[in-house]
Amino acid sequence: MLLLSFVLLVILLYWLQRWIGRHVQGIGVLLFNSSNAGMALLWFVLLPGVVLHELSHWLMAKMLGVATGRLRLTPTVQGKQVVLGSVEVQRTDPLRDSLVGLAPFLAGTLALLAIGHGVFDATSLGLAWQRGDWGQMAAQLGDAFRVDDAWLWLYLLVAVSNAMMPSPSDRESWRLVLIYLAIVAGLMLLFGWLPSLPASLVDALANGLRTLTYVFALVLLIDLVFAAGLGLLELLLSALRGGKVAYK
Repeated sequence: MLLLSFVLLVILLYWLQRWIGRHVQGIGVLLFNSSNAGMALLWFVLLPGVVLHELSHWLMAKMLGVATGRLRLTPTVQGKQVVLGSVEVQRTDPLRDSLVGLAPFLAGTLALLAIGHGVFDATSLGLAWQRGDWGQMAAQLGDAFRVDDAWLWLYLLVAVSNAMMPSPSDRESWRLVLIYLAIVAGLMLLFGWLPSLPASLVDALANGLRTLTYVFALVLLIDLVFAAGLGLLELLLSALRGGKVAYK
């Protein structure tokens, strides 16, 4: 159940990231009447996350002995897709390609965990929610907004969470690796080769996943508030400009 909750949160964050990306660009179009301005606005809003995304590709490639080329931290349009940054990485085997593609999600997860758990104490918030202790949860949320530089940390959560998801090019090698893993897992189940993990390790993994789930839930809540603000701003700008952005 815990793993299912985490996966669901990742899916919701992925969907919300796409919505936020489109509508930040839409606001840029309404403000400046230019699609390039919309792309530039999205890049500016998500800049810390873009830097983390591309540097994580580069660092993972270096760790795996994969050759890298030019690192670009400026936005471009490739076909119908807006690319906020890029790094040239040599194609190798599916496993290393998959790990390089997964790097932004891993780095982003570590950054969200450091901020959500270390700054905003998402674990205590999650436990209060799990107990149904709404008074305690409200009090802790109030305390969270009073931490030093709270708005900066909130901005970083938004920027990182909306730039950490692997792009289509990052996911190109995943299918083959997932097929291999599914075959190996199926054989292990069929022949009873699944190892028996110590109870202490199982508890540690469960606690770690629980903490990640609480952090991602907090990030989803913050992104929803940010998305609601974007929606209201877009409605206001549409009314002032006498038109609205058509999304494809």
